Amino acid sequence: MKKLTVFLIALTVFACTKKKQEEEVVAVIEPVVIQETLTSKLYTLSEKGIDKEVGTITVTDIGEAGIVIEVVGSNLMPGVHGFHIHEKNTLTPTTSADGKVMIAGAAGSHWDPDKTGLHLGPDGNGHRGDLPALTVMEDGTVNAKITSPKIFIKDIPGKSFMIHVGGDNYLDKPTTLGGGGARLYAAPF
Repeated sequence: MKKLTVFLIALTVFACTKKKQEEEVVAVIEPVVIQETLTSKLYTLSEKGIDKEVGTITVTDIGEAGIVIEVVGSNLMPGVHGFHIHEKNTLTPTTSADGKVMIAGAAGSHWDPDKTGLHLGPDGNGHRGDLPALTVMEDGTVNAKITSPKIFIKDIPGKSFMIHVGGDNYLDKPTTLGGGGARLYAAPF
């Protein structure tokens, strides 16, 4: 009987120790989150191409929630400006058949990978490059953060962020692409 009691006690201690070791292994595993960030200089644009540096645009990956876009600048034109991602990162001017120069024309149009052909704003189901309008303060500064759930960090390389002269009504009427007009500032990625 003594031998049986000692054997049962030893078996119980072994089982408890083994269970405790298994729990410890599970508790040690923790996920690691790595955020990717891309930054580009923000430039004024002219009929000659890129002019002077006036700020930065930083894009931060937030996983399945999309990206955060941070725009920081100074010496900008005050007011509300249309803000979009354009198809290409080339900011050279182009000339139309009738001789008109388009500032940063080589950047293409609003990024529209789904080929919707619609300018419906950041919450619509049109161009994914449509972003909320930016407001530049009276002193010519901007410090804005925008979250976009429809755009991901992998989408950014090869594109440019464009700030237009005028605001954006998020429609194609009365003028196309929200009525923002000429391209004023850009950050190529």
